[in-house]
Amino acid sequence: MWLVLSGVTLIAATLILVLRKDYSTRGFSDATFIPGVVVLFLFLLRLVRDAGTFDLVSYSISRIFQGTKEKSLDGMKTASEYVEGKRQERLKKDRYYLPYIIIAVAFIVAGVILAYI
Repeated sequence: MWLVLSGVTLIAATLILVLRKDYSTRGFSDATFIPGVVVLFLFLLRLVRDAGTFDLVSYSISRIFQGTKEKSLDGMKTASEYVEGKRQERLKKDRYYLPYIIIAVAFIVAGVILAYI
């Protein structure tokens, strides 16, 4: 997780720096701050997802697709059964947020420091 997230963030920072062709401290600030904020938003989105916020949306979409494939929806779980099943699955999974937090904070702090040099 660490390697992939930091690699993608570094690639995004490099792309911002190269495509904007601004090699001043402001350019380096933008190139580190923007990917840091994106990683922070990904972390927040993951928190919201892991809280079960999107379970009913996921259930509705699967119900629509199953309804287009089959004539009867009798074998499908009810919404409450689906949400409870997802909650049980989430309890079994390990929630590991540390890479998101550290990488986001590191890039945002670097961006802020470079902005005020």
